[in-house]
Amino acid sequence: MTPKFNYHGEYSCKLDAKGRLKLPAGLVEQLGGMPMEIIMNRGVEDCLRIFSSNAWEQKTKELINRLNPNNSKHRTLARYINRGVTKLSVDSNGRILIPKTLMKFAGLEKEVIVNGNLSEIEIWSKDRYENGLEWDQEAYSSLLDEVLGDDDTISDGLEQLLR
Repeated sequence: MTPKFNYHGEYSCKLDAKGRLKLPAGLVEQLGGMPMEIIMNRGVEDCLRIFSSNAWEQKTKELINRLNPNNSKHRTLARYINRGVTKLSVDSNGRILIPKTLMKFAGLEKEVIVNGNLSEIEIWSKDRYENGLEWDQEAYSSLLDEVLGDDDTISDGLEQLLR
């Protein structure tokens, strides 16, 4: 069974003039410390995703086991997932250089939000993040019921955690 990663934390960050992002220290620790290489790709929403090399390898192994290379929809999905995948080195100052094509995809400018989201780390433009995730307690509660409502153990655990 593949271990699950638990990235967490929400950080306001700034890109420098060259498009470099200094990774927050808390996330560097969660990624396994320095020096390191990370994998970046396009998120499903208009954001970028970061994985440790180990996490990416595990995710791709899971995909290989689930996708049928003889099925055109599976091949198309694999292309979407792998489009823009880039291996990045973290420099001695804890920075990564985000490729221009990925910056354009995610609409990244100066201010960004770096968000640990359980199995992945997301990089959002500040505007897209704030406008796309306005807090709606009713919608949140409804989504919890819809997604996790059948599993009382998970629902009860989340309720306790969120109180």
